[in-house]
Amino acid sequence: MTIVQLVKREVKAFIKNPGFIIGLILMISVYGILGNITGMAVESATKEFTEANIGLVLEEDTRLVKELVKLLNTTTGGRIRVYGSLDEAISEAEVGVVIPAGFTENATSLNKSVVLRGGVRVTTFSLTGAQARTSLLVVVSSTIERLLPLAISATYNVSLQPQKPVLMSSNILFYDKKISQEEFLSITAFISYTPLLVSLILGINATYAAQLVAVEKVEKAFEMLLAQPIRRRNIVLAKILGASIASILFGAVYLIGMLMFIGGGLNITTTVGTEQVSPITMIIGFLGPEMLGVIVSSLVIGLIFSGAIGVIIGSMVSDERIAGVLVTPVMFIFIGVGFLTMITGLSPNPASAVLAGLTIASLPYIYAISLFSGETFLIIYSIIVAAGVCSLLIYIASTIFNKDIVVLGLRIPWGRKARERM
Repeated sequence: MTIVQLVKREVKAFIKNPGFIIGLILMISVYGILGNITGMAVESATKEFTEANIGLVLEEDTRLVKELVKLLNTTTGGRIRVYGSLDEAISEAEVGVVIPAGFTENATSLNKSVVLRGGVRVTTFSLTGAQARTSLLVVVSSTIERLLPLAISATYNVSLQPQKPVLMSSNILFYDKKISQEEFLSITAFISYTPLLVSLILGINATYAAQLVAVEKVEKAFEMLLAQPIRRRNIVLAKILGASIASILFGAVYLIGMLMFIGGGLNITTTVGTEQVSPITMIIGFLGPEMLGVIVSSLVIGLIFSGAIGVIIGSMVSDERIAGVLVTPVMFIFIGVGFLTMITGLSPNPASAVLAGLTIASLPYIYAISLFSGETFLIIYSIIVAAGVCSLLIYIASTIFNKDIVVLGLRIPWGRKARERM
């Protein structure tokens, strides 16, 4: 046989399986949807960044402060609002900055630094939304730093002074909880990356499960197993558990790596108030040790979920090559869901709870957001949906194992139909 004929033979081997075409269509469709959603999230965050009002709290009313506020209002296009307290500014404008008492003295003294207090309200753990909100405080402080020499020059009729660093001590209002920006960024990184990590493990587990079933079919060991007086459902569960063991080892290594990545090493600390704490300590302190239990539970449910999908794929193909081709789109879909959760986030509502239950990987995220928002019943909804989906997939896999397709594989006899038409 020539190389062309050999290549044609290999191509026909997977094209004859309808699951290959379905997998391609599914992957293109899902990633198209994910791309549109991500684009809308980025566009929304950018719009929010450029159109958000800025609340100012003036603890002193000097000529310099009045001139600075006027310049700020001109620079931002009239988006400056003055409030009586920082809490009011954050509540109304969602971004608040305090011009503290002693600002004028510090701004006009060579040996004194200018420190502002700021706060911003955030309602999502998504990297896009959180970064857009927290960046507003950075923009405000840098704008004040740039305009301060102009305000001093106009107020006191002096030559333009060099820029003086303006520092910002900021807090995040996440629902009803006040936390520092360092704490919030550590928690957001952990919550945002966890679904992506879980999705990666689920995709790998689906691959393992599909390969386990397909390889046994090729080696003719599958027929011998099915001939034994064993309930088909037990075989399905054994395949899922077998694939899960390898995935658990893989996931444990990656989880340790993620914790070290977020923590920057277990010995690195961050200043919170007057204390030195590690990012891991901050995460456990705000989310509680139960968060680790939720992650473990998500992995267990997800391994059953993805393992059942892999077993279904493996039982419908003729060999391990086709199994690898078909399970790849599934793996990318899992990763895409984790990426979507990381970028756009989920709101604390029943729709998000159902979505988290259907995707499994988003369970840790919905738990954290429901914990902060007070809507703790949402995680119960998610677990109920996840358990229902897992039970359905196991039932489908058990049903397929009772059919001839589990041995022969799903094929479309295109060649035979073409000969019959001729």
